[in-house]
Amino acid sequence: MLLEGKKLLVTGVLMDSSIAFHVARLAQEQGAEVVLTSFGRMMKITSAIARRLPTTPPVIELDVTSEEDLAALPDRVLEHVPHLDGVVHSIGFAPQGAFDFMTAGWHDVSTALQVSAYSLASLTRAALPVMGPGSSVVGLTFDARFAWPVYDWMGVAKAAFESTSRYLA
Repeated sequence: MLLEGKKLLVTGVLMDSSIAFHVARLAQEQGAEVVLTSFGRMMKITSAIARRLPTTPPVIELDVTSEEDLAALPDRVLEHVPHLDGVVHSIGFAPQGAFDFMTAGWHDVSTALQVSAYSLASLTRAALPVMGPGSSVVGLTFDARFAWPVYDWMGVAKAAFESTSRYLA
């Protein structure tokens, strides 16, 4: 099996049709031990969806906009696995106001940028203490080479995400 014995942290599992869900499923099928993240009222949803995986993984609290959650991430991970071999970043969010490019206010735009781009760096920084040699961070994004109709500030956030990935590398 390709991932036998590997320990992975997977973010963004909210539906069984999501890419993150299928990443977690395939990772388990290939021998990985998976830990999921969620936060707030979404914890209940993620925990329910987690039961649809081949093996029900633990779900730990992580709001990528919370410095407290980011600081607690290593301890929360270590409650379930001794280290991480990989992190899957599948997080994106923008308030409705960010989907009108010309009228969006900074609060909505900054939320989209923090959750959808900056979180790649903050999650990586938070996970580093429990990542072993040769471990990896993988991020899922949307093609930001073009200005997509109605994607507005989320498109800008995805372009920032791609740039963040290059800077982290």
